Amino acid sequence: MENLTENKRPLSSLQLELLKSLNYLATEKQLKEIRSLLRLYFASQLKASIEKAESDKNYTAEIYESWLISNNRSDANIVSA
Repeated sequence: MENLTENKRPLSSLQLELLKSLNYLATEKQLKEIRSLLRLYFASQLKASIEKAESDKNYTAEIYESWLISNNRSDANIVSA
């Protein structure tokens, strides 16, 4: 793992703001709550990105189902070989 003190990139504005905010945390419970909030935020951002890509590419449940069927057939061919 990279040594954090050797990171050559400067911190972003977001990173600096988070560090400032974390300075006021008093308990482990608060840290867990912040982590949970960050996970929820990034999950929401990921979901929005996925939905946008699905919309842009006109992906439907049927397309995903066909991919699953195709992939399962490929897996079966590998196992039987």
